[in-house]
Amino acid sequence: MCYPPLRKTALLGAFCSLLALPSTAAEPSQVAGIEASWLTPPPRPDLNFAPDRLPARASVLPVLDYVAMSQIADMSRRPIQLATGSNLSEISSNWVAATFYVGAARLARVSQNREILRFLTAVGEHYNYSLRGARSERTLLNADEVAIGDLYQELYTRRGQRGVLMPLQQRLDFSLPHLNRPQETKALVWWWCDALFMAPPVLARQASLSGNPAYLAAMDKEWRRVAARLWVEQDRLFLRDERFKDGSHLGAGGKSVYWARGNGWVMGGLARTLEYMPANFEGRAFYVDIFRKMASRVIELQQPDGLWRSDLNDPKSFPEPETSGSGFFVYALAWGINHGLLDRGTYLPAVTRGWAALNRHILPNGLVGAAQKTGDRPVPTKPDDVGPYATGAYLLAGLEVMDLHGPVQALPEPAQPRDDETTIAATTPTPPPPKTIVGEAEKARREQEVRASRVLAYDPATLEAPAGSGK
Repeated sequence: MCYPPLRKTALLGAFCSLLALPSTAAEPSQVAGIEASWLTPPPRPDLNFAPDRLPARASVLPVLDYVAMSQIADMSRRPIQLATGSNLSEISSNWVAATFYVGAARLARVSQNREILRFLTAVGEHYNYSLRGARSERTLLNADEVAIGDLYQELYTRRGQRGVLMPLQQRLDFSLPHLNRPQETKALVWWWCDALFMAPPVLARQASLSGNPAYLAAMDKEWRRVAARLWVEQDRLFLRDERFKDGSHLGAGGKSVYWARGNGWVMGGLARTLEYMPANFEGRAFYVDIFRKMASRVIELQQPDGLWRSDLNDPKSFPEPETSGSGFFVYALAWGINHGLLDRGTYLPAVTRGWAALNRHILPNGLVGAAQKTGDRPVPTKPDDVGPYATGAYLLAGLEVMDLHGPVQALPEPAQPRDDETTIAATTPTPPPPKTIVGEAEKARREQEVRASRVLAYDPATLEAPAGSGK
């Protein structure tokens, strides 16, 4: 289905039923919109995986459910902040949380635990399917703010509710002339390599959902600009940004710094972008080539414990394990095998070692530990450091490990089937009634009011399509 460009500014608002009260005002289970079922993860399953063999599919899914629900429980216990830009642990619309939503949304495709999708739906409702960054044109183009668009696209794909995509489409339409700018500029729109995980997959998916190739073409132009500046062919890795070309940003011994998470973002973003890129897209080979070159370098840099170090080029300066970059590497390598881009015999041992190692860093509370803090370069990481983005990477990795038992999957991925009405109803939280609805008489009046709003309101969905419209 194609969508006409939106001409009016999408309304930003707060979904009142989910707005958390100050932590001193109520326990999380008493906060309207936070459901009690989100606060208790399932029992901890067996997290011991052998590094030298592929685990059974049935042994991986319970682990993913456990870690996802542990992250949901942790986020649900925390007050929701009005300003979400620097949130690191709460329900949020920023990239920190959005990376978790990416993994959780894909898990919700195969998990029998409907609470995962129900939570994600509540998040979308809370933010009215909108994006941060409205205060300036520069921030409107910030890839970090586009990352949550993947969640909205997933919910639209499953339900076909057009309003879910309207704010995202407006933001992407605003970006097109800037991504398509005919003149080269000193500054890039996506000036840091992490951005290649945040925005390009959303643009590629929007092209697939809308049938409008302009989104993919614009993505392709800016992606190539980024590669021209940050891709280092001889090292088969990306610099984080152009600052890391100068002498003041070199690592030990004068070597270039190659940040694990930054390169993990790139490989994860490539996988997600290729999932929606048509097989006959003229520039597709460019992306496949870079993905394969990065994969060949990444397996050379895997450490004996199965993980990667924060500075890929200098593991001795940051010797501690790090999971947020490692999770994306395991995901990307397994994804490459599953989609026929990487040789199974060459890369599977790296995947199984990495998957077993990631699971050794699941903390007693179910969160993924040893996750480097937010930042822009390698720094020391502690065993109990956590971040929702690491959980998102872990979930993506586990899903691909599960799929290693199946046949090679075609690209682009086929369209997701729509949910049936029963599934939609079961995974869509209903806002609680106003606090003034007290007593049987008032409840009966409220029920009549709600019924009237359904019967008397104009509903385009009930109209017959005009003859010749093709709808």
